[in-house]
Formats: sequence, C-alpha cells, structure tokens
Amino acid sequence: MNTKTLNLSKCKPMLLFVVALVTLGTYGQQPIGTVTDDVRRLSFTLYSDGMLVQDGNPANRGMTVRDPSGFMHLMIPSTTPHLNAFFMDWNNRVVEIDSYRGARIVGRCLCPLPTNPYANVYRAPQYNPNVGIETNAGFKPLPTAIVDVNRPYGNVMSTSEQNAQECYAQSLNSAGKLDKKMFGNCMIEKLAGSKELAIYNCVKNAKTPEEQTICLFEALGGDKEREIAQKLQECYSTYGKDFSRYPLCMAGSVTDGEVAKILSCMEQQSRSGQVSIMGTAICYGTQNLDLNPETQIMIECAMASGGEPYTFAGCAGGQLLARELDKCLMYGVGGPNGCFGENNDIIKGLKAIGDAMNLEFGPNNDLVKLWNNSVNDFTRGPGPNHEAVKIFRNIGNEVGRAPGNVERAIRRAVPKIRIRL
Repeated sequence: MNTKTLNLSKCKPMLLFVVALVTLGTYGQQPIGTVTDDVRRLSFTLYSDGMLVQDGNPANRGMTVRDPSGFMHLMIPSTTPHLNAFFMDWNNRVVEIDSYRGARIVGRCLCPLPTNPYANVYRAPQYNPNVGIETNAGFKPLPTAIVDVNRPYGNVMSTSEQNAQECYAQSLNSAGKLDKKMFGNCMIEKLAGSKELAIYNCVKNAKTPEEQTICLFEALGGDKEREIAQKLQECYSTYGKDFSRYPLCMAGSVTDGEVAKILSCMEQQSRSGQVSIMGTAICYGTQNLDLNPETQIMIECAMASGGEPYTFAGCAGGQLLARELDKCLMYGVGGPNGCFGENNDIIKGLKAIGDAMNLEFGPNNDLVKLWNNSVNDFTRGPGPNHEAVKIFRNIGNEVGRAPGNVERAIRRAVPKIRIRL
C-alpha cells in the first residue's frame, strides 16, 4: 500500500469522513484515525480532509477518495488502481483487491464508523397478482409501483404490405422456401419502434439476467442512463457477477451516487438470483426511466417469448397481429388472402372499434371522429412512429372502460395490461 508513488495531480480531493467532521465541529488537518496494513506491517494516520500519511515516513502520503462503486467506503491511493488497489470498507477493514485473485482483508482502520447508504437499497418489488400481461408463458404480474390501472393500453403494431413483401423476399432461401425465423425477425424490425426493438433485442441477445438488466436500463433511459449502462457493461464484461472486484473497474470514474446505488441494487438482487430490470428500476427511481404501459407490455412479452419473434409479436401486438402473421406464413403477403393486404385483420379490427364507438357515442362525438380519421391515415401508411398509434393508445385509455362492444373491440385490437377480476 504505497501512497508515495501515486500521481496526486490525477486525484480530486474531497471532504471525507463526514461523521468525524461533524464531531470535531471544524475542518482541518486533524488526525481522526489509524490505518494499518498487517500484511506489510505498515501504519498510516488518516486526517480529517482525507489525507493518509505513513507513520515514520511523512513523505509517503496520498489523498483517499470515495469509492465510485459504493461497495467500499474509501479508496486508498495505489500505483496500479485498476489492477491492485486498497480500500476501506464500510466496517473499517482495509481490503486489498487484486484483479486476478479478488479481495482479501489485510488490515483495519481505527476510525469513526461510517454509515453505508447503500446497505439496503434493494427492496423486492411488490406485485398485484391480478394486474399484469397475458403471455404464452402464462400471466405475468407487474410491480404495483409502476402500474397505472387507469391507463392500461399499449401501442398498436402493424406495417405496410410493401414492408411485408420486402421481408418475405429477403427471407427466401436458395430453394425458394421461406425461412420463418428470418422472416419473423425482419417483421419485428418493421413492426416495432426503435425503443421497442431495443427492448426486444436486449432480451433476445442477453446471456444472463445481469446483461439483460444493464441493456434494458440503457434502452429505457436517457443520456445519463446510457453513460451509466456503458460503464456497468464494461465492468460486467471484465468481472461478470464477481462484484467484489468492481471497485477496480470503477477506479478513476467520477463519483456518482446513482452508479453506486445501481451496483449495490444489482449485487443485492444477485444474492437471491433475481436480478431484473423491474427491481433495478425501482431502486434507481422509476421516474428516471421510460416505463409506461406500452414499455411494460414490451418487456414482459419479450421475456416470455425468449426472443422468438412470432411469440413476441402475438403477445406485444395483440390477437389481430398474431392472426395477420399467421396469414403471412400460410398464404404469403398481399392480395385477398395474404397478410397486410386488402383483408388486413388489424385494420378491420380498428374499423370495428370505430363502428362500436359510433353506436355507443354517436357519429358526431369528437373521439369517434378522431378515431375514424386516424384509421384512415393509418391504413395509408402504418408504422411504429405513426401519429395514429398514439391516438389509438390514448383513446383506448379514455374509452376502453366503456361497457359492451366498445371495450371488447378495443381489447381485441389494442394490446393491454390485463386486470383480472
């Protein structure tokens, strides 16, 4: 544990040991503890500003800093912090972490005991067993913290005949036979928006729950979340689920309490083998991620499908999309019998909703007129980013609780978070 050879110009000194400073009531170079390395038989004095000075060798000194990973309390200066580094943990033990051998306790700090703000950051999500997504793998409840039962509808998924024809042509093998998996994956790209596609690909391509969670965290967040996810992925690629070595990976990173919170949340979930995006999102703060109803539907359907495109589409896009894709496989694309042609079941379903609303609310109702106009627009150019998709979802949430034919028609055509009675 040699502090002398550290390039201190690269450190960012900061106030440390808040508990001790409060006790002292003043800030200054006051000794607040003794740090020992029992393996190397060295001792150091820790000062209230975070400076660490070797006893009997005052030229060997360096500034401790917060451990960005949050797994340890303080990081002690080291010449090779990414390979072999020293830390003080939240129990005042001196821990040496080696990139090859892992962590071992080598000493102690006779210092004021810090409070670990990340000790119990994870709380298992609470579920309502009657609110969730109907999938091929069964009913999947959603955490009560993210569900708005008053806005249960998701996005309509459809595409044009031309897009379907392109996918069909690209998916024929040398013998002219349709490669169903290739066609399904191509159709998912045409049916889903960029965020929905990112969610699907996270689930399909991830090899572990941790990889999946990091990927989904990036897909559901903004610029800050993408930056955090990239750092987490770097650490996971290097050390996997051995969280004891993550302080090495995080060494030199900017200290950010949110990163430490997420890492602690994932580590605490990992102990029980239940790492998930839902649990991590609740730790992090659901308000910071895009977890609206359509996203919740996409996540649960992607997980239940295991990345199988037809299963995913039938779950996330609803009954009518599943029927339309079946027609692609049976009769091809377009024409009177093929998919996404003149007898498109999705468009017919949307028109049936308009007819039911017309009978229920009258042809001059503003919502009825908006719905029917949106169906006409959608027919000419459907796609994941079409403005009509938002209108179908929003009107579905407004009138989906209407009695009789309206509710039944909407439920058949628009994906929905189900509330079991």
